[in-house]
Amino acid sequence: MKIIKFFIIMTFLSVACLYTHHASASCTTPDIPNQATMASISVSSTLPVGQVIPGSDHLFSVSGSCSSGHDNDVIIACYYGTGSQISGFPGVYDTGVPGIGITLINQQGQRVTGTGSGCDTRNTPLGYVSSDGSDSFNFTTTIALVKTSTNIGSGELLQSQTKFGIGVYGREGLGNPNNLSYAGNINFKAVTCSTDPKTLFINLGTPSADEFTGQGTTLASKEFGIHITCNDPVEIGAKLSSGNGYAIPELGVINLTQETGVASGVGVQFLHGDTPMLPNTYLSIGQVFDAGGSAFPNFNVRYYQTSSTITPGVANAVATLTISYR
Repeated sequence: MKIIKFFIIMTFLSVACLYTHHASASCTTPDIPNQATMASISVSSTLPVGQVIPGSDHLFSVSGSCSSGHDNDVIIACYYGTGSQISGFPGVYDTGVPGIGITLINQQGQRVTGTGSGCDTRNTPLGYVSSDGSDSFNFTTTIALVKTSTNIGSGELLQSQTKFGIGVYGREGLGNPNNLSYAGNINFKAVTCSTDPKTLFINLGTPSADEFTGQGTTLASKEFGIHITCNDPVEIGAKLSSGNGYAIPELGVINLTQETGVASGVGVQFLHGDTPMLPNTYLSIGQVFDAGGSAFPNFNVRYYQTSSTITPGVANAVATLTISYR
């Protein structure tokens, strides 16, 4: 198996309508309506305007089924709130809190742009009804707060301005009401934090396929640390994500990068200490206790056998750690 180069980026980071829910719904899900909540948040002064505020993003998982005749129908979202789209930031809407907007992001990382029950956002779909005869659906979407100004205030998120409607395009909404929303009182705290390093390459060596003895086998971990310094006391969180996708998400195992000659049957597991880093889920990794203080969280990465058979080959992987402050 060839050398893995594990790249980690640290960041601070139409005519038809989307109808509201009908009395006798042909598509049902127990996951909508749903609401994310936020009590307090710290925003790095170095976070660029227009970026999602790390720690504010909340992942919704939605699954359900439809009656027959919905094969491959598109599931979309529309902004149902009363806020205005913020100039210069497509898909970001006013929350009622100065300097903070709200957005809904699909699985491809696209912000959904479109308002009202008649919007057409099929160019940024959330998912599709299956075409295998089961008429089921299963997708995730993320609701998040966005820094829209260098001047940020505190206050209550106006629920009337944080709603997105979810439904099958041209047919009906999912859920009753068919809303995903955000709520909470934002106690804003500006912080300035730095991380070192920001980019890291980790060499996991060139093990032989014979070193793996069966599904679930792991090889020796490589440890790395991050030095985080902040001008104010904060709690630090970290979230793992990877464009490669996840071999075993509940164990923090990501897929290898798909390229010519890629190995199979192996992924890369990402841990904080002995705790798997679950994808798109923030994990508390430490605290800065004093102004100007530092924290030194450590992480481990290792090969993980994901199937009974391994095919030797190139074993590269790429992941991102997003660092949040509260």
